Amino acid sequence: MQQRYRITDGIGFCRFEGRTIVLDIAADRYWQLGEDAGRALEAVRTGTTGGIDEGALERLVTLGFVVPTSEEPAAMAGSLAASMGDALSRPSRSALEQASRTGAGWTTACEVAVLAIAARVALRRLALKTILDRLAVRRRRKAPALPATNLEMLARCFWQYRRLVPLRPLCLPDSIAFLWFAMRRGHAPRLVFGVEAFPFTAHCWVQDGDVVLTDALDHAGRFTPIMVL
Repeated sequence: MQQRYRITDGIGFCRFEGRTIVLDIAADRYWQLGEDAGRALEAVRTGTTGGIDEGALERLVTLGFVVPTSEEPAAMAGSLAASMGDALSRPSRSALEQASRTGAGWTTACEVAVLAIAARVALRRLALKTILDRLAVRRRRKAPALPATNLEMLARCFWQYRRLVPLRPLCLPDSIAFLWFAMRRGHAPRLVFGVEAFPFTAHCWVQDGDVVLTDALDHAGRFTPIMVL
């Protein structure tokens, strides 16, 4: 019987002309590989490994991006969904570019400041995988969601007060802080990691449906999603 493989949990990849970019959440790093690696990863993702290059597949196993499995293809699809993320709608607008302001008050302003600082402390002290695993647990335990329009209002509220905090804007800690802020109010938007290949650039933002919540639409739209959590 032919050996089956699956993509390791926490691995995402994007194929570009001449190269493949891999995100390894456990190692908290990006890799740039050749086109053959992308073809092999795509074959593993779709369960069609019969004709792929054995050398490329062996290298992926050595790097820890692919692992042998005894699961049937239908069961493997669920495993891949867990590691690669759900399908993502192409963003069509940004909540931050809507012309409205909020007056939530100093209590919310202080909360935003604490969350922005806490996210930076967490990223220094904990592995990225640990933080994302905890976010996944919170998502499963979240309270009933409020109306989607309220989530967009929350995004504008968060960034109105985030701009007052004297910390340099950084996409990952700010996205995590906003996720905490939204989850405390019953929402569970998605954290999106994206990349550009030429030259290589990585970015992340929070998105709900086709609405970007933590970035401008034209900026987030430059990046190809590599993992959605």
